[in-house]
Amino acid sequence: MHTRLTEDLHLTIILFVAVLAAIFVLPFGIFRLMDGDYIVGLADFLMVGVTAGAAAWALKTGSTEISGLIISVVCTLGVLVSTFYRGMEGALWIFPLMMFVFFLSPPKAALTLIGVAIGAIAAREIVLPASIVESRIHLMSFLATSISTAVFSFLAARSTKRHSRQLMTLAAKDPLTGLKNRRGLEQELQFAASAQQEIGSQYGLIVIDIDRFKQTNDDHGHSEGDRILREFARLLIDSIRMSDHAFRYGGDEFVVLIAGTNSAGLSAVCDNILSRVRDTIRIGTIPVTVSIGAALQGEDTDTHSWFQRADKCVYRAKDAGRDRYVIDS
Repeated sequence: MHTRLTEDLHLTIILFVAVLAAIFVLPFGIFRLMDGDYIVGLADFLMVGVTAGAAAWALKTGSTEISGLIISVVCTLGVLVSTFYRGMEGALWIFPLMMFVFFLSPPKAALTLIGVAIGAIAAREIVLPASIVESRIHLMSFLATSISTAVFSFLAARSTKRHSRQLMTLAAKDPLTGLKNRRGLEQELQFAASAQQEIGSQYGLIVIDIDRFKQTNDDHGHSEGDRILREFARLLIDSIRMSDHAFRYGGDEFVVLIAGTNSAGLSAVCDNILSRVRDTIRIGTIPVTVSIGAALQGEDTDTHSWFQRADKCVYRAKDAGRDRYVIDS
C-alpha cells in the first residue's frame, strides 16, 4: 500500500482530497442541515460521499483519471450550489477547488470546469446584483483574482503533466536500445495477469540471453557489445507483432511478452528469433547466437513464478549447447 501511494502521485492526491473533504466539508454539511440549510447541506454530503466513493474505486481498480474527473465535476457543482445559496462564503471555496481540480483532472478539462464555474458566478451576479458580492467593484476583483489564478494553475498543471510523462517514459525505457526496461516489464506483466483474470487471454513469456556476451565484451570491447545489443533490439522489434512487447531486462538479457498465444505460437516466435539472429548479427564472420527460455501463462496470477519458469528454461537451453530454445512444459 505504501509503495503504491509513493509511486502513484495521482492516487495519493485523490485520497488526500477525500480525507480533506471528510475533515473540512462534512462538518459544514452537518451544521447546515442542523441549521435548516438543507440544499447546501445535502450538496456538502454529496461532495463528501462521491469523493470517498471515487477514492475507494481508484484504490481498488487503479483507474485514477476517471475518479479524479468525477470528483472534480461533483465538487465544482457543490461549490456553485454553495455560492448561489451562501454568497461569498461559498464563492471563496473556488480557490481551493482550483488547486484540487488542476491536480485531479487533465489541464484542459480542469480549465473548462473552472471557467464554467467562474462564468456561472459572474452571470448570476449580473442577473441578480448583490446576490453574491456587494458591488460591481467586488465582482471585478473576484473575477480578476479567480481568472488569473485559474490561468496560472492551468499553465503549471500542463507543465507538470508534460514533465511527469517524460519522466515516466525515461523511467521505463532502456537508453541504449530504446526498449522498455525492467520497470516497464513489471507493469506489462501485471496487465497480462489482469487480462487473464478478466477476459481469459493467455500470454507467453520469452526470456533471451545472448550467448557468450561477456566474452564478446572482453575480446572486442564494450562498443562492439553495445552494437550487438542495439542490433538485437531492432531485430526483436521486427520479429514480433504490434500487440507484443519487447524489453531489455538487464545486461544481455531480453524479454518478449506475446499476447494471445499458445504453445505452437510460442514455439514459432522462438524459432524465428533464433534463425534471424543467427543469419543477421555477426562479429566479423562469426554468427551471434542466443539461448531462449519460454513459458505460457499459468492458471495463477503470480507473475514472478511465471518469469522464473521461463528463466529456468534459458539455463536448460544453455546446458543443452546454446543456440536453441526450451519451452516450459
